[in-house]
Amino acid sequence: MDIGKRIRNLREKQGLSNRQLAVKAGISQPVMNRIENNNRKADIETLEKICEALGITLVDFFSTDEEEMPPEYLRLMQNAKNLTPKQLKILNDIIENF
Repeated sequence: MDIGKRIRNLREKQGLSNRQLAVKAGISQPVMNRIENNNRKADIETLEKICEALGITLVDFFSTDEEEMPPEYLRLMQNAKNLTPKQLKILNDIIENF
């Protein structure tokens, strides 16, 4: 996952500037810029501050956005949700050995 891109996308969806998010998160704008541009890794504490400022949890942050997934992946995921654990294991074995 591209952490910087994910932060930027979430920030832009909320109509926040980089500076506004930095202020809300209590971190400096240069640090926020470096994180969004992947020139600096966000430690868990910083990422928690950013998520709190965005009004989301870390789980939400790392959840896959289904809108960004190709339709064939979505279909595969939907089909897999209906499988029993045994069927899911068989499917994973097939995919891994394909």
